[in-house]
Amino acid sequence: MTYRKSFSFDGRRYYVRGRTHDEAVAKAAVRKAELEAGKRELSGNTQVKDWSKEWLETYKEASVNSRHYADIEGFISGHLNPAIGFMKLRQVRPVHLQKILNGMSGYSRSSISKAYDILRQIFSKAYANGLTTDDPSRAIYKPTSKPQVKRRAITPRERELTLKAAETARGGLFVLIMLYCGLRPGEVAALRWVNIDMGKRVIHVTKALKADDTIGPPKSAAGFRDVPIPAAFVPRLIAERRDPYNLVCTNSKGGPLRKGSIHDLWKDFKRQMNIIAGCKVKKNKLVPPYPVAEDLTLYCYRHTYCTDLQAAGVPINVAKELMGHSNISVTAEIYTHKSIDAFNAAASLIAAYVTPHVPDNHEGVGITANST
Repeated sequence: MTYRKSFSFDGRRYYVRGRTHDEAVAKAAVRKAELEAGKRELSGNTQVKDWSKEWLETYKEASVNSRHYADIEGFISGHLNPAIGFMKLRQVRPVHLQKILNGMSGYSRSSISKAYDILRQIFSKAYANGLTTDDPSRAIYKPTSKPQVKRRAITPRERELTLKAAETARGGLFVLIMLYCGLRPGEVAALRWVNIDMGKRVIHVTKALKADDTIGPPKSAAGFRDVPIPAAFVPRLIAERRDPYNLVCTNSKGGPLRKGSIHDLWKDFKRQMNIIAGCKVKKNKLVPPYPVAEDLTLYCYRHTYCTDLQAAGVPINVAKELMGHSNISVTAEIYTHKSIDAFNAAASLIAAYVTPHVPDNHEGVGITANST
């Protein structure tokens, strides 16, 4: 949680953030003193580190949430300032900015896109404010990112192993919620029994575990949703049900799940799958080879939920809502991964539609080898 403090100076509103209320008040006082002392007079001689701070507080403080703000701060302190923070704005050239991006070539496509956008915004605003004679960010481009991990649906054998492991493994309920209801790992971690309506057989998704291990709103507005509970999953939920305000899934000590404990939960669950699949154990350690595929991850179960929706004939616009996707194109990427069941179902529907229209004696069809 962060605290925000604002103050007015010279007809303009300024904002600062702090981890505590007192820290925010102190930062506001320092900032105001700097402004009054004229320490932040802007020009082409202003150093990049000073301008990036001015840009962040002026253009982002009041317009982005605390997580996004922290991400931008992290890029500035971790990439921008170490590289060119000491330079004057008028000295910055496209090559300086491109080197920063090139240094991130092994990062994900998302991280590189965010870095690119931040650089474009910082230096386009410097140009718009007359601090530079040109915008050096106009000539930069995004370097090649590391290959995006392709998520997949689980195989029939993996489904079988999952259901068996879920009977005894500590993470069984966690995995089954993802498989049967398609929730994100962070959404499962934040789920309480009060969010599960057994009468209507619906899960109300209203919270999620964040990157900083705090609980807050879902990933986006689309994340607020109701998800139906399949009949096959109802008995397990009834058997596990606890006090309404208890967490549905907990760590090994009964406390809230965090990013690290979710990783441990999945590691233990996958270990159990390997044992069930016949993997040998020596001195309490698995002995290679491992029967369960290395690329099987927790997110494969969410992906499987979406492909199950497709195989069941659920329209893509409905699937988008159930998955909590903000953009239907994300759902479409999964729906275009044609499953054999979906293909056979489509073939049957086409055959059922076309067959009554074909004359029994095939007269009048008129298709020959010489037809044009």
